[in-house]
Amino acid sequence: MSNNTPDKPDNNANNPAASNDNSFTQPSPRAAVSARRSISTIWLLPLIALAISGWMVYHDWANRGQLIRIHFITAEGIEVGKTKIKVRNVEIGRVESLSLNYPSNDVIINARIEPESIELLHGDSEFWVVRPRIGASGVSGLGTLLSGAYIEMNPGQHGEPPAQYYGLESPPVASASEPGLRLKLASSEGFSLNVGDKVLFRGFPVGRIERIQFDTKDREALYGIFIQAPYDRLVNSESRFWNISGVSLNLSSEGVNFHAGSLDTLISGGIAFDQLTEHNSNDTSVEPAKPGQRFRLHPDFNSVREAPFDHYNEYLLMFDESVRGLLPGAPVEFRGVKLGSVERISFRRDELNYETDPRIPVIIRMEPGRLGFSDSEDVLMQSHLQMLYWVNRGMRASLKPGNLLTGSLFVDLDIYPDAKAAHVERMGDYRVLPTVSSGFARIEAKLLSILNKMEQLQIEPVLAQAQQTLSQAQSSLHTGEQAIKQMESTLQQIESLTTNPQVQAVPEEINATLREIRLTAQGLSPDSRLYQEMNRSLRTLQQTMEQLQPVLQALDQKSNALIFEAPKGPDIIPGQSDKESR
Repeated sequence: MSNNTPDKPDNNANNPAASNDNSFTQPSPRAAVSARRSISTIWLLPLIALAISGWMVYHDWANRGQLIRIHFITAEGIEVGKTKIKVRNVEIGRVESLSLNYPSNDVIINARIEPESIELLHGDSEFWVVRPRIGASGVSGLGTLLSGAYIEMNPGQHGEPPAQYYGLESPPVASASEPGLRLKLASSEGFSLNVGDKVLFRGFPVGRIERIQFDTKDREALYGIFIQAPYDRLVNSESRFWNISGVSLNLSSEGVNFHAGSLDTLISGGIAFDQLTEHNSNDTSVEPAKPGQRFRLHPDFNSVREAPFDHYNEYLLMFDESVRGLLPGAPVEFRGVKLGSVERISFRRDELNYETDPRIPVIIRMEPGRLGFSDSEDVLMQSHLQMLYWVNRGMRASLKPGNLLTGSLFVDLDIYPDAKAAHVERMGDYRVLPTVSSGFARIEAKLLSILNKMEQLQIEPVLAQAQQTLSQAQSSLHTGEQAIKQMESTLQQIESLTTNPQVQAVPEEINATLREIRLTAQGLSPDSRLYQEMNRSLRTLQQTMEQLQPVLQALDQKSNALIFEAPKGPDIIPGQSDKESR
């Protein structure tokens, strides 16, 4: 029971009387209390868990990769957390967020690149969305119909990664690491060309168009092309590029020119290049093309053929006649040999004063390369001195029609020995060549002078004289009619004479002659020379017949008078009657 009873305090412990009663009782022990403190082991577990969590967070942060920003025009086919970023079909990242950029109205994509792929990012890296496409090069991206669109990256090679990238709207023609040559083509006008169109060399595809843009400062279209290796060695400083898209129809002073490319270029378009002259491999003047070099893109091959030279002299021509039909690009020829072309026809008011000079200015370009000189700036002065020599010899410029169908004109240079002395003057920044009027202009001037002279003549006396001449002609015609009637009577007499049996005894030569005379006389006109000769012959024949009348009379009286001598009678005197002669 004592075990269950709580200990009660000893009341005698503090009572001295009581203690004295029990002197052999020992004193009770006292507990000593210290201030010692210690950490419990139970707190180690949370600390270890916190350390592990921090390490995991750091490890995830350190290995999550690099965040990049890409600008696209549209986010079509892109989904947050699902759209992948690939390089050669290997995943290297994913899209984390999308946002709309209001100032530029484009889409900003934040994507995470894996750590092991960060070294693929460079300043020239390219991004584009792979989706089904139908273009000039064919159909691509059909695999994304099931897997969905993804972003393809072209790693690049140079430069530090920028703060943001700008995505491409179409896949690049060639990667930055592909060997080849990239060039720039400039044109004053745009053509029906698209990214991916072919670049041809003598009909063989050697490259494609990479970029197309318009330079607002220079106001010209720029085309970026890529020439694949090893065909990049075909491009040099003498190469010429031209457009082969569609069909080219040109009506000029040289006639009608029609050109059409292949069926592929007719549908999609393309660019061709070549060099017009063959050069020796040891020729140091021809240099290989450099990366990024700029060339001129010509509209067609005809323009390349007409303007193959880069160095030329400009001259000014002042014409006193109309230049309608003369267009820029018209040829400048010397006796059929082309020496240059027309540059332009109009002037600004600060270049020429139209109020004091009514002539029409025409700028021409003379190309020394067409005369056998080298296409360099060193020969320009030599060519100009040659031009001065020919001007002193009488060379002048004129306008001549080149095509009657189109009415096109061209500038013709020729030597005029009778031309007035002239020399090459200067007007502003141009040297002026002397000109002469064209052949049509001279004919027109002569006709005008004739008309002016006719206006000065008195027409009424001329008309009176013409009327008198007409009346004389009518009287001459009346006289001719009378002569014809007389000739008809003569022919009747001749016909009666030829049918007379007595005349049949005359030799056959005379009879045949009479028949020929009758046939010839029937076909004669009064105004012909033969008619006049026949008239004289008939008069002679009439005189002969009059002389034959005595013979005929003798034959009538005695048929054998030609064999036997006829009795002599009195002589017949011409002009007397038979009674008087008797």
